[in-house]
Amino acid sequence: MDDVLNEKVVIITGAAGGIGAATARLMAGRGAKLVLVDRSAEPLQALAAEIGKGALALPCDVTFETDMAAMAEAAMERHGRIDILIAGAGILRTSGTPQMVADTAFADWKRVLDVNLTGTFLSNRAVLPAMLAQKTGDIVNISSVSGKQGRAFDGAYAASKFGIVGLSESLAEEVQREGVRVQCLLPDAVDTGIWEQSGGLALKPRLMLTPERVASFIAYLVTLPRDTFLLNPVVAPVPLRVRKVKTAVHPV
Repeated sequence: MDDVLNEKVVIITGAAGGIGAATARLMAGRGAKLVLVDRSAEPLQALAAEIGKGALALPCDVTFETDMAAMAEAAMERHGRIDILIAGAGILRTSGTPQMVADTAFADWKRVLDVNLTGTFLSNRAVLPAMLAQKTGDIVNISSVSGKQGRAFDGAYAASKFGIVGLSESLAEEVQREGVRVQCLLPDAVDTGIWEQSGGLALKPRLMLTPERVASFIAYLVTLPRDTFLLNPVVAPVPLRVRKVKTAVHPV
């Protein structure tokens, strides 16, 4: 198989569904060796069984330092290297109800920041020793358009996604001369189960990306030439124009 991703060791956090699962399927189809990470053990195991090809399923919590260290250790024990990390684990909210900042409980705020931002930090940090030793590696951190512009009732989520952008930019400058490329992707609305975290109160946008479309862009990012990277790209859906069929008018 003549593919840049063939035989690459790829870790994906948040792999049990949505963007993570779509990315896992795409990468597997291109010959990558997958390490799948998520808190949801059953769907994670099901995905690994579906993909086959020796995919390793690791039920881990990205907010636990020990879990992320174990994730990197397991990948190294199985494959001897780590080529790519897709840090996609994330949540929208915990309360089940969109809330103003004034009404947000500290526990809800902390949980969103812990999963989205601290989880990104811990997963990134865990793979860096291997990548730096190899003098090569790719990290793609999944932020959101909410990391560019905050939106009402999503204060914690926006803060976490802004944080991922800043973390990614800082890390990129630290390690790019060592051969490790760090990029941050900012998807617009994606049709995943994350919308269910609003308890049906948040209206889905009319236009949304599919997880598969985002996955294809992630694959594009990690297969760019090594002297190239994209700075915080936004990927958004384009409304398809419906071609109007003219009705012939016949004279009476």
